[in-house]
Amino acid sequence: MRINRTAAVAVAAIGLVGTGLAMAPVASAAPSKPAAAAKPAVVPPGHDCTAGWVCLYYNSSAYGWGAVFATAAPIADYQNWQFYAGKNGSAGAGLSVKNHAAAVDSWGNSTFRIYYNRNYNCSVACQDIPAQGSADLNSSLKNNNASGKFL
Repeated sequence: MRINRTAAVAVAAIGLVGTGLAMAPVASAAPSKPAAAAKPAVVPPGHDCTAGWVCLYYNSSAYGWGAVFATAAPIADYQNWQFYAGKNGSAGAGLSVKNHAAAVDSWGNSTFRIYYNRNYNCSVACQDIPAQGSADLNSSLKNNNASGKFL
């Protein structure tokens, strides 16, 4: 049983490396949530998003969305997460998601909220993206986003 499990993990790891998807950067400080809670950019090849996920884009819809960041978990601070080239382009790839997002595409089953501040603080601004919806971020949040989570 242990040999089969080890083999399965090895095959999965090889598959992820083979897809060429970006891996999350190493955080310089301990995250507020365990690293296992966040699911960075692991969506089927040829897609930016899939069921249960939300994608943040570097560009607004008017500019073709560009690089993408996909997650299915709450992230209290986007500082250590990066955009990667997706099916909608590579403009913005490698940049921090924090303060660089312009649009959101939600494939989740609940509302996704983007916050101006980290740690889900809505005291300055926040914007709700409905389940299965997409939107350009409003003028308060475009390139001023720090955290996000499903409600």
